Amino acid sequence: MINILIRVSGILGLVLGVAAFQSNKHKGIVMAKMGSEAAFTVQYYLLDAPTGSIMNFIGVVRNFLFYKLVEKGKSTQVVMWVFCGIYVLSAIITWEGPESLLPLIGKLCSTVAYSMKNTRNIRIINIPTLTMWIVYNITCSAWEALAADTISLVSVLIAMGRFDIAPYFRNKKDNCKVLQK
Repeated sequence: MINILIRVSGILGLVLGVAAFQSNKHKGIVMAKMGSEAAFTVQYYLLDAPTGSIMNFIGVVRNFLFYKLVEKGKSTQVVMWVFCGIYVLSAIITWEGPESLLPLIGKLCSTVAYSMKNTRNIRIINIPTLTMWIVYNITCSAWEALAADTISLVSVLIAMGRFDIAPYFRNKKDNCKVLQK
């Protein structure tokens, strides 16, 4: 039964994690990541990976606070630094060895990313975040999380193409037409 719960929570986290980066709105990214991190909190806990579990649990709370602050147009800087401190403290408390540095670095990067409103910056900063989690997932056999983070990395790259790179070239092409007239 526990094995089934491990897999189901991982699959739910996978689906929500991949969906997150296909949104071009801060709310869409952060809310989907909240659900994904909640599911992975359960999976890592059941896999006896305390650093991953607590880091994801803290991430749910962090994302909710960032969403509310960004929605109200308030600064996220103080909250960002508080959460960075909480992540460092939680990594010390749940220390599993050097592999605990991987989710710590990932969460520090994502904390900076989700404190921003600019979705392009969120996507860019999530590249090292996802890379750290991919390696950590291998160390603790979190296969659905590994799949989710690998697919999310591809999703980030696709979203960058859709929302960041393609519009740049469309605008450049339009600007060239204007100059030719």
